[in-house]
Amino acid sequence: MSNQGIEAKRSIDKYSKSEWTAKDTGWMFSHIGTGIGAGLLYLPIAAGSGGIWPLFFMILVSGPMVFLTHRGLTRFCLSSQKPESDIGSIVRERFGEKVGHWLMLVCFLSMFPVLLLYTIGISNVTESFLLHQLEWEGELNRPLLVFILVVGMIALFCGSEQKLLKLISSLVFPLTVILLCMGLYLIPQWRMDFIQQEVMAIDVVKTFLLTLPVLVFSFYHAPICSSFAQSYRRRIPELHQCIAKTDKIHFKSSMILLMITLFFVLSCILALTPEQIEQARVQNLPTLSILANQPGNRFFSSLAPIIAFVAILTSFFGFFLGTIEVLNGFIGVGLEKFRPGQLTTPSFRPRRLSLFLVAFGCWIAGVGNWSVLMILDAIVAPMMAIILFFIPVIGLYNSNTLRQYRNTRNDLFVVVMGGVVVAGFLVSQVLK
Repeated sequence: MSNQGIEAKRSIDKYSKSEWTAKDTGWMFSHIGTGIGAGLLYLPIAAGSGGIWPLFFMILVSGPMVFLTHRGLTRFCLSSQKPESDIGSIVRERFGEKVGHWLMLVCFLSMFPVLLLYTIGISNVTESFLLHQLEWEGELNRPLLVFILVVGMIALFCGSEQKLLKLISSLVFPLTVILLCMGLYLIPQWRMDFIQQEVMAIDVVKTFLLTLPVLVFSFYHAPICSSFAQSYRRRIPELHQCIAKTDKIHFKSSMILLMITLFFVLSCILALTPEQIEQARVQNLPTLSILANQPGNRFFSSLAPIIAFVAILTSFFGFFLGTIEVLNGFIGVGLEKFRPGQLTTPSFRPRRLSLFLVAFGCWIAGVGNWSVLMILDAIVAPMMAIILFFIPVIGLYNSNTLRQYRNTRNDLFVVVMGGVVVAGFLVSQVLK
């Protein structure tokens, strides 16, 4: 091992054993909060109709897939020569200006549609809660309801990093505890016939392929990785020490996210009938809302919509940060190209325009109530695969800075799983 490698190993050992701080906890919960909402929303819908074996295979691959991919993306974001670089600057630095601009577009397409999806989801959950639990009389004004929700969420997430991390921690920690308790609460309602259901081998493979893109989406917290990397690179300038610290946070957040979400999703699937799963798909509702609307389940009916609301809210946070960051980069590059020097003047700041465009797009989607699974199938899944599975591995082998982090077995697993995700997307399009 070279002297450089020995010094890097010492740095890694030092920060792998470093003291855990409140900031580390805040970012850990930010990862969990960003990923946990989608699992509550759509994974039971996608995975609930294929029997136990596809679900078993998904549980088997989800652990290494979630940890290795998000860890790799954060390492890629940390590898920039400039600590303050965002994801757009990094891809342009690594892949050149022309390719970098296309990859920025891919980043945007992997994030912004999800913001639209979460706006639709939180609008439907709120509307369902008002109509069923609060027994709202009269017709709801959906455009006004969506406007209040969008403006409220964006205003909530425009504070300082310290305040945001504190807010997310205060939301996500009780959310994980409640989800664990609710998963246990559903155990008496489990249907054992789901486990005994006979499924053909070809159907198992098909269900696994079709569900894998949704599985990736269900744990996806890549949009927050760039902001996460920036925050720690400013705090820990030495690259290898910074990687050791962020790796440690990723490991803990991945384990908690996987345990809570997989147990809760399994509990929901076993507690729902095939008819109820289909109802959730048709009505564009999360499974929590379907469970809440069951007669004679007053406790669940009161708590489930609130849990779904908080879960979507915390997921919205991560995708909001990522979308604004990429959109700022687009506007900044365009402004510098066509109006040099304008970017630095206080009269025009990219963030203001980004906030307006994001808010307007979310409002339009929420009012239109588009099919969330259609959005996921058509745009998000292949874009996520590119960002999460391929770019970090290519960047790893293009960077001498990250040479010591190459691991053929792990990197091959990530690339193969990325290929399977894309194959699942293509199969889903052919079968439609």
